[in-house]
Amino acid sequence: MKVALPFVAWATLLTVLAAVLWVWSSDHVPPAIFTAAAGVAWAVALYALLRPFPRALRRAPDLSLGSGLVAVAIAMLLVGLLVGEWLLLIGGGALLTGLVWVARELRAERRVR
Repeated sequence: MKVALPFVAWATLLTVLAAVLWVWSSDHVPPAIFTAAAGVAWAVALYALLRPFPRALRRAPDLSLGSGLVAVAIAMLLVGLLVGEWLLLIGGGALLTGLVWVARELRAERRVR
């Protein structure tokens, strides 16, 4: 179940965006693209839900909040190039925090080994 959770969340987001586009868009191409993407995402989510994954092969941690923060910070920096300096500063701070967090996780992992 944990493996399928990100796929289900992504598929739900795409479904909501497709529904909003179908209601408010006068053009039919963008809603059709979002609907197709949502269909593919739901197919992958159902596959991940129904397929049993062996536990012995999984060596990665279940969740790393530091790496997620790094990814969000990089997105903030890219959007900040368009939006303005204020988002660049927030994204830079988030990136620094995420990198420190990942470094602490790696150091704690080495200590365990």
